[in-house]
Amino acid sequence: MDISVKLIDNGSEYIANCPELDINCYGSNREEALRRIKAVINFYLNSAKELGIAINPFKDISFEGSEIDFYEDQINLNGNIIN
Repeated sequence: MDISVKLIDNGSEYIANCPELDINCYGSNREEALRRIKAVINFYLNSAKELGIAINPFKDISFEGSEIDFYEDQINLNGNIIN
């Protein structure tokens, strides 16, 4: 599964959107919006695991907007965990 996170600056707040999982999170700054969406994605994955719902491993996670800086060691694609 490939997922993407788009960061939108609407002037008064940032919106982090993951369209593949239909998740949106808001923050007063980009770091807060990204922290929140990562937490929600991890909650989604953990909940699916607890319920016995199979989730295909992430092949790629792309981040778009406002020069988001992520490094390979911050994202564990094989374990479906986003740090």
